[in-house]
Amino acid sequence: MRKRHLSAPVLAVVAAAAAIALTTGTVPSAATAPAAAAASVVPASTPAAAPQPPIIKDFIPYSAARKRQMAAYSWRHYHQRTWLMPDPKAIILHYTVSPNYPSVHNWFSANSPAPGNAGTRNESPGACVHFVVDKNGKIYQQVPLGLMCRQVIGINNRSIGIEFVEMSSAANILNRPRQVQAGLALVRWLQSQFSIATSDVIGHSMANQSRYFVDYQGWRNDHVDWSKSQVKMFRARLLLG
Repeated sequence: MRKRHLSAPVLAVVAAAAAIALTTGTVPSAATAPAAAAASVVPASTPAAAPQPPIIKDFIPYSAARKRQMAAYSWRHYHQRTWLMPDPKAIILHYTVSPNYPSVHNWFSANSPAPGNAGTRNESPGACVHFVVDKNGKIYQQVPLGLMCRQVIGINNRSIGIEFVEMSSAANILNRPRQVQAGLALVRWLQSQFSIATSDVIGHSMANQSRYFVDYQGWRNDHVDWSKSQVKMFRARLLLG
């Protein structure tokens, strides 16, 4: 009798069906097994699972007025009238250019209108990010995930923002063990939650080259925080696990 060799896709379906049978006691139908196999595939260079690090929730005010401002900004720049960001595709690394956590938290809370790149007019809402990582390794969440923050030009609607408390260079962050380890743990967890590839963990200075960048007002980022070489070092540590 001639042996049949199963293709890789078929083997994947069989493996998924076996896993479901073992965990649930039921065998999936032919219609549901391929979907189960597809769901089990994790994009390359994306952590399959990572634990959530300790996070202190210290939310800034995100009032109805700020939601309207964010939706209006999103319409002007992305042609999407929303303050929500349910499907992040990138993680943006920043540093605060401030001496401590309270100063940046208060700045985000103030919701003061701010310009984009040099020469543009002030717009609302004010700046914010989703997380701030302090020098001592404490992680402070500023807004719930799923809300849009104005933290970068061109991809606020597709990205999670992380600020590291630091005055002048990401090189200093990379040399602070507690701070950088907390940042790595946070990014790994976010990657595993949203299937964000390591290639889409970028610095603010790299945002104009992101595959998700779009701005219908013609704005461009002119920040220099987290250079390509610094992000390369951060990514290398991410992949070490």
